[in-house]
Amino acid sequence: MSHRSTVVLIHYTAPPIVGGVEIVLAHQAQALARFGYAVRIIAGVAAPDLPGVETVSIPPMYGGHPEIAPLQAALREGHLPADFSRWRERLRVALSEALRGTDVAILHNVCTLDKNLALSAALYDLVHGESRRWIGWHHDASILRVDAPRFPGEPWDLIFRPWPVIHVTVSEARRQALARAWGIPSERIHVIPNGVDLMEFFRWTPLTRSLVERLGLLEADVILLAPVRITRRKNLEAALAVLKALREQTRWDARLVITGPPGPHSPANRAYLEELRRLRAAWGLENAVHFLYEFVGEGLPEESVADFYTLADAVLLTSREEGFGLPVLEAGLARLPVFAYTLPPLEELGGADVFLFPETEGPEALAAAIARFLETDPIARLRRRVRQQFTWPALIQNRLIPFIEGGEKDIPASF
Repeated sequence: MSHRSTVVLIHYTAPPIVGGVEIVLAHQAQALARFGYAVRIIAGVAAPDLPGVETVSIPPMYGGHPEIAPLQAALREGHLPADFSRWRERLRVALSEALRGTDVAILHNVCTLDKNLALSAALYDLVHGESRRWIGWHHDASILRVDAPRFPGEPWDLIFRPWPVIHVTVSEARRQALARAWGIPSERIHVIPNGVDLMEFFRWTPLTRSLVERLGLLEADVILLAPVRITRRKNLEAALAVLKALREQTRWDARLVITGPPGPHSPANRAYLEELRRLRAAWGLENAVHFLYEFVGEGLPEESVADFYTLADAVLLTSREEGFGLPVLEAGLARLPVFAYTLPPLEELGGADVFLFPETEGPEALAAAIARFLETDPIARLRRRVRQQFTWPALIQNRLIPFIEGGEKDIPASF
């Protein structure tokens, strides 16, 4: 299946309606579009402004639609209205037309919830009648609710039995519960958790976003931040040595981001940058040490420097001289640990709350301390795990696209 396959996402409602599933649906649609898929959203209420995403609105898909709400009220009491079959067929025809030309359909909650049983019944008919890859995405399920009304026969029992689709749910706990309730092996249900969008969550500037994407920083294991200008007193060759030692000690894809440009008051600073570049190449760190000056000629604006504090795992300062040490204060506000060579101003500002080492101990000691902290501090571990495993691009690329491409047998069922 080519990367121009058309993927459709189906739910009762979509943005601008605010809700957890609607947010997931929007993230999936955006990410799939960026990966080159043609994406369509079909919902009862839908008007998202998402680049590359087509939207089809079929109002009776929404359970609160004025003609569907009375139907739903009767069904919740165990009564089958005379016009249920008409609505089932009407929705089936409308959905079949909206699905025309699509290769993969992701059904969010409609296989397992009773929010609109006419819609569920129509989709059940399509799953059995039209050939495409059907993926049931089960955030929630009526069968797991003790207070969910149960009545014999269709349409009620449609949401209490597993459909012939690829089953996906959002957690291992939900997978085990569904498997028990359906009486099927848990291996038939796959787990793809929800994610976060760092760029949106932290409201990064467009410049920050472009730099993060260009440098592939979200794929890094560890990111060290040196928010300093490139001058000799900053002793940046020591920072490179620390990074080299950290990578050798841990085998992590550790990165060093240096935010500032060469100091403007001495031509010697540009020569110093060239020395650092040569050192970077000699140590094989071309893809690990990032001088942002190489991409932003006059240095990073303050708002983007602040963005990198929200991305980094630690601040690294290897200066031989400091008059004050503002990055210590900024790191404190950003809840980042500071690792630095001992200097009186940094001792004065950070006290016992920063990690200071005599330069005579060498880069290996500082690297070992960074590794030890990042491996043992629970907040640092969680931060790194979220960035590595729970960002939407990573989840879509590594977990969802194999299902779209037919390779779900090649990935583990549980995340």
